[in-house]
This record gives sequence, C-alpha cells and structure tokens, in this order.
Amino acid sequence: MANQQGTIVNDPIMLYEGGSDTEEVDADMTELASVKSPAVIDVLPGTVTGPLSVVDTEFSDGRADDGVEHVQTWNNPPANKWRLLAILFGFILMGMNDATPGALLLYIESYYQQTYTVISLCFLAPAAGYMISAFLNSNIHIMFGRWGTIVGGLLLMCVAYSFICWAPPLPLLVFSYGLVGLGIGTLDAAWNAFAADLQNVNEIMGLMHGLYGVGATISPLISTAMASSGIRWSYYYFIMLGVGISIVCLNAYAFWGETAAKYLKDHPPGVNEDGESQGRLSEALKNRYTILLAFFLFFYMGAEVALGSWIVTFMVTVRHGEPAKMGAVASGYWAGLTVGRMVLGFVTGRIGENTMATVYLILSIAFELVFWLAPSIVASAVGISLVGVFFGPVFPTAMIALTRLLPKRLHVTGIGFAASFGGGGSAIFPFITGAMAQAKGAWVLQPLVVALIGAMVVIWMTIPTFEETGLRDRIVGAFSRRKRHLSGSDSD
Repeated sequence: MANQQGTIVNDPIMLYEGGSDTEEVDADMTELASVKSPAVIDVLPGTVTGPLSVVDTEFSDGRADDGVEHVQTWNNPPANKWRLLAILFGFILMGMNDATPGALLLYIESYYQQTYTVISLCFLAPAAGYMISAFLNSNIHIMFGRWGTIVGGLLLMCVAYSFICWAPPLPLLVFSYGLVGLGIGTLDAAWNAFAADLQNVNEIMGLMHGLYGVGATISPLISTAMASSGIRWSYYYFIMLGVGISIVCLNAYAFWGETAAKYLKDHPPGVNEDGESQGRLSEALKNRYTILLAFFLFFYMGAEVALGSWIVTFMVTVRHGEPAKMGAVASGYWAGLTVGRMVLGFVTGRIGENTMATVYLILSIAFELVFWLAPSIVASAVGISLVGVFFGPVFPTAMIALTRLLPKRLHVTGIGFAASFGGGGSAIFPFITGAMAQAKGAWVLQPLVVALIGAMVVIWMTIPTFEETGLRDRIVGAFSRRKRHLSGSDSD
C-alpha cells in the first residue's frame, strides 16, 4: 500500500503535527488542523499522500500512530461474520453472569443464613480471577493463541456453573465465582481486542456491550421469577450452564485456526532502546495510558456492577418495594445500558469520543442523584434507568481510547490488562457495598457510586484528545473542501 513515492488513498487520512518534511500541506489547512493529537482531514479520493499514512510508530508521549493498511471489517475476511456472531452471544452470557448474583442476593443470603458481608464474598472472589488474568492474558495468548484463550475462558465459566447449580458449601461457591472471574478476564481481553481493530469500532463496540446489557436485563427477570416461585435459586445456573456450553461450541468453530503461531505473526514483540525484544506486558505497563484507563475501568465497572447488584436490595429495604417486583427495576437499569450502548454508539463517534464521554458521565451523576434522592419507587426506577442509558456507552468508549492511544502490537495486552483490572472493580466495590450496608444500611450504595463516577471524570480529564472523526475534524474537512471548491472556481 505504501512506497517511497506515496500511496493512493480513497479514505480520509490522518496527518500529524510535526510530520515529514517531504509532506506538502497547504499552510491555511495546517493552521486549522494543528492540534497536539491526531486529527482527521478530509482528502479527495485519489489524493497522493506520503509514507505517514502507513507508518507504525508511537508519539513521543506514548500514543500510537498505527498504520491503516489491512483494516478488517465485520465481514472481511468472511470468517469475521462468525467470529463477531460468537462474540455477541458471548457478551449476552457475560451480562447474564454479572446481573445474576445481585438479583439473587437476598435468596442466597437466606439459603446460607449468613450476613451481607459474608455473602458479599461472592462478589469479591471474582476479583482474584480478574487480577490473575490481567497479568497472564499476554502469555496465555502467546501460548494458546486466540482460539485457546477464548475456549479456555468459556470452559472455566462452565465448570464454575456446574458447581454453583447444586448450591455447594459456601467455600466452594466462593471458589466457583473466582473461576468465573478468571474466565471473564481472559474473554474480555480476547474479544475486546479483536473487535477494537475492526472498522466502525464505535458501532461494533456499542452492539457488543449493548448485548451484554440484554443478558443483564433478562437475567434478573428470569432468576427472581424462578426464586420467588419457590424454585431453589441455584437451579437458575442450569440455564447458565446450557447457554455457556452452546457458546463454547460456537466460539470454538468461529475462531478455529487462530493459533499461537498466527497470534505471534500478527502481533510481533516490540524492542527496547537497545534493540532487544521486551515483554508485551512490561511495555504496556510503561505506557501511562494503560494505567490511567485501567483505573478508569476499575471505577467504571465497580459502579456499574455495584448498582446492578444492589438495586433490588436498595429498593426493598430503603424504598420498601416488593421483592418479586423489584427485579424489574434492576432490569430497567440493564435495559438502559443496552439502549445507551446500541443507540449512542452511533452518536459518540460522530460528535467526538472525548466530548461525549464527559457528557455521559455528567448526566450519569445527575440521574444517579435522582435515584438516590427521589422518595418514590417510580421516580427511583426512572432515574436508575436513565443512569443506565448514559453510563452504558462509557465502557466501549474507554476501549476505543486504548486502541487509539496504544500501538497495535499492545492492543491485546493493554486492553486485556485494563479490562481485567477493571473487572476487579466489579468484584471489589459490590463487596465494599455489602460490608458498608451491613453496618449502615443499603443506602450507602448511592454516595459510593457518585464518588466512583466523580473519580472517573477526574481521570478522563487527563486523557488527551484521541478522536478521529470528531466535530472539530468535520469542521476542518468542511473548510478544506470549501477552499478546494473556491480554488477550482478561480482557475476557471
């Protein structure tokens, strides 16, 4: 695609401030486009551009300047259709998994005759699995490839479900939830990294994580309906096991051939300043954006799952709702996440990821305050549903930020570490909520969630602009097209 004389391109290209001396860019256009981060500038089809359009380097501050050749789409190569389908069903399973313990919390507590704090170990145990996977994801991919990583992660979840469905002794129950965390941690790395390198990443990520919300929406409805009708709570996990086995088979077929050798070919290791090969994890952890976004996701997933896990308990003990009906409030929250990710994913990329993520976080805080302070069940239900709508798109936007700020060779490692580390938040903060609720009551959920979202806003303010197709870039493109039009009219 590239040579010393240049490349013919048919898509918008990325030009960076401080580029090659051989590039000839109109001075007025350069002034309009000058920014510290990547900006997209529209060019006419067939325009000749220099080698910068395919170079694979990094900015001096650690941001990526990856090439754009061989960008895959959802249907090219054709096998990607099956892979994306398998991932979409996998995210439904992950949503069902994360929403189930919170919906069944009161029934689990009654069955084991334990306090909030003890039962909350079921939330804390997955944190160990997430953290282990955060540090092992790179090596797992190198040893087993994408196929082995995905199939192995799903099998771990199925093994855990086969234990939980029999309501085992509490220590084995906690261990089983730990296995689930390890499995989801590996799947987060593999699936998100695969999708992040496809075209139309905002839409694809929105669909993926939206279907996570679908799973999380239906799970509380089914599980609480079964438990409230007298069926033992653990029998719901037979459904989880059946769904998990079918998704193992689908992913095993879809990713067949994604071996360790292919992974190493597609993701060669980087080198240090001395020209020596260096470990991907150590390289990713030296990039400050990996760490910043890992903590961003840590707080995000902590707030997301703490809300989903404790909504029913809050509505029953604080708002005095009926347990059988309050599962619908939890489903409303997860449904909001689904709608927000699927619908707003098409808006985010067109206006700009940096800007819209800030807007989403501020609106999330506003409606969380409605959920917290409104005294009625109906107002609380509406408030938490709107929290879901605006909070949902933040996670896929953070994933996109990682792909734009890290070089491609670190996508699996960086995304895997951040997602798995973030998954620890989904285990730790529900546990903290349980421990605090034991002493003070379930109302403590609300100030904790507001504090977590506030911390996310602070971190997001430190992330540089990474938008490729934001509103500012469209204005620049409009100016450039107008100038070309006027120049053509003058020449006539």
